[in-house]
Amino acid sequence: MVQGLSWPRSLVALESHPSDVAPTWAEHIQGVAYAHGCWFITQADRMWRFPADLDVAHARETHPAVSGVGIPEPGIDHLGDCDVHRGVLYVAMEGGPVARVGRFDLDLRFQGSAPLAAQGPSCPWCAVDPRTGLLYSSPFDADHLNVYQEMTGEDRVAFQHLRDVPLLTDDGASLTLERVQGGAFSSQGHLYLTSDCRNGGISGFDVAAGRRRLHVPIPFEPGWPDNEVIEGLTLVDLGRADAAWLRGMLHVLVLSIRPHESDRIWLRHYNTADDSDSH
Repeated sequence: MVQGLSWPRSLVALESHPSDVAPTWAEHIQGVAYAHGCWFITQADRMWRFPADLDVAHARETHPAVSGVGIPEPGIDHLGDCDVHRGVLYVAMEGGPVARVGRFDLDLRFQGSAPLAAQGPSCPWCAVDPRTGLLYSSPFDADHLNVYQEMTGEDRVAFQHLRDVPLLTDDGASLTLERVQGGAFSSQGHLYLTSDCRNGGISGFDVAAGRRRLHVPIPFEPGWPDNEVIEGLTLVDLGRADAAWLRGMLHVLVLSIRPHESDRIWLRHYNTADDSDSH
């Protein structure tokens, strides 16, 4: 069994950036990943790649270094959170009776997708544990994690369901996480999930035991007419980051859906609340 390092005491919120902006690429924004000097963003129906040295608060589709593609898989009508592992972009996909995970290279070229039959139609997020290469996901309302092994060959993409990991509180009681929107692993194998409800926010899970080791609420105002939604998240090794404006190690998208107006977004940044580097 692969062991992770100790968890931080908590997370400290830093100043949001971007903050309360409405670029066109943010309409129905869903997920975010950072890798290889680029931001990868998913909307409900589109994906984007922005270079890290371009401040995403001012990024525009017309910039020559910005790339975007639509949904390449027939029958899919909704993209979720995304993740990058070993030069591959994995994207959660929904539409039809069975959810899927799509596989792309870092130039957003589609390599195929595969169903996640264990999850039915729900796949709001997917993330790869960098220590094991296993892909994790869950339904929108989750009392367990689904664990998959990628079985990709030269001409196919496939994921074999290995096991379920029941979600537990830190003291071992059963836990259901409502409205799960995003997931990302740290380099130590700590899984962070975002939950879009009043008692949700950011939860950190030990995937070996399924226990929640960290819980940090995110202030937001769900409900109409202004419907704020906690969406996807990513972790960034600041020692390798190329964005001069970037602060913190964990980054969460928050979306405000406003009737008859453009959607507005915040990228909320967090650091560990102790002096250790373990996250």
